[in-house]
Amino acid sequence: MTDISTETRSVVIEREFPFPSEKIWRALTQPHLIQEWLMKSDFKPAVDHRFSFNADWGSVDCKVLEVEPNKTLSYSWDAYGLESIVTWTLTPTGTGTHLRM
Repeated sequence: MTDISTETRSVVIEREFPFPSEKIWRALTQPHLIQEWLMKSDFKPAVDHRFSFNADWGSVDCKVLEVEPNKTLSYSWDAYGLESIVTWTLTPTGTGTHLRM
């Protein structure tokens, strides 16, 4: 018999950017900009919107869970039977924006 782990794990990445949160928000929410740093998508920053990230190797199915413009973006990330939640948090600083994923 095989035991399947249901343990939840978190990965947190934090970075400082010398740009205002509005600029970082655009990079996270505008499909043509998302494509430059991640993958092609049909993303819209609207709660319950279902979208996909697409690449040569396949796709990732997602659903928008939370949107607070220029502050918080959260969506599900389901690929290869693995389900995750990605949450981006933007915090203005004196020199730009603190981004937490």
